[in-house]
Amino acid sequence: MNLQKPIYLKDRMQDSVELDELELQLINALQINPRVPWTVAGSVLGVDPVTAARRWDRLTGAGLAWISVYRAPTLRPFVGACIQVQCAAGKANAVADQLCGDHRVGTVEHITGDGDLQLTVFVPSLSELSSYVLTSLGAIRGVRDCRTHVMTSIHTEGSRWQLRALTASQRDRIAATRPEPDGRPDESLATPDRALLTALELDGRATFAVLAARTGISGSTARRRVNSLLATRRIVLRCEVAQPLSGWPVSASLWCRVAPSDLDRVVALLAQLPETRLCATVTGGRANLLLAVWLRATGDIHRLEAALSERVPELDVLDVALALRHVKRLGRLLDEHGRATGVVPLSL
Repeated sequence: MNLQKPIYLKDRMQDSVELDELELQLINALQINPRVPWTVAGSVLGVDPVTAARRWDRLTGAGLAWISVYRAPTLRPFVGACIQVQCAAGKANAVADQLCGDHRVGTVEHITGDGDLQLTVFVPSLSELSSYVLTSLGAIRGVRDCRTHVMTSIHTEGSRWQLRALTASQRDRIAATRPEPDGRPDESLATPDRALLTALELDGRATFAVLAARTGISGSTARRRVNSLLATRRIVLRCEVAQPLSGWPVSASLWCRVAPSDLDRVVALLAQLPETRLCATVTGGRANLLLAVWLRATGDIHRLEAALSERVPELDVLDVALALRHVKRLGRLLDEHGRATGVVPLSL
């Protein structure tokens, strides 16, 4: 198996297990623009820039928040798949540990239901997905069986989910600092851009001077290239938070069936729900729609199903899998408290 060694982060601080209101607002600001200047973030939040930077350092040092960076999947053809894995009794942890080191596996969840683990996998082609399932995954001791769904289209994903801790005017002020969208066609990443991506994977808020030093280019070139990468969405920056401390500690996947003629309208509705983390059309079984949500309590899954039944009667929920624990989320290795401990960059 072609594994990439994980990069472990600095030792986590143990002096905090809660997020205060300022920290929730700070994370929300960085969800809107992960590279917003501290001067702007501090002004919006009513603190000085040094305080904003110090609070962020505390959060990242404790593994309570982080910025994931990855190449936009539109840069080149790729296949995303959701795979539910059945493991031999007592082997799920060992299987999950082995999967975490694979750069093709973005997310690993321990779930309820027929499967023990749920994986989100990214590979260049269907043939490589076949090779991964039959050869790499099948060779792991403790894997008994798996069920694969290919994601045919991703309508919304976690980079668009927000804590909603800011007011509308605060959100607008932060959003105004994002690079202006550039409608040019997507391009492949040049060599300096790939080096910048590697540097950003270690620290999504690294200064342009630091990025320049790590990549061997000038600070002005680093600024221009990073802003261009973000404006054209050739790379995606995503501010994440340790889920147990987010106020939305429960994660669930709903496998749904919708008439193909209703798909566009239904996904437009689902993408707007505050609970939605992922909405993707899939193929490979009875379900043709996957909805991943964050909830405030386990009982909310029933309330969500009832609300969906009333508001979207054409949506049929076939199965629900609750996540007992995220072991890895979009390349980030997580401990039992959902805190980041390291990173395995994605193969995208």
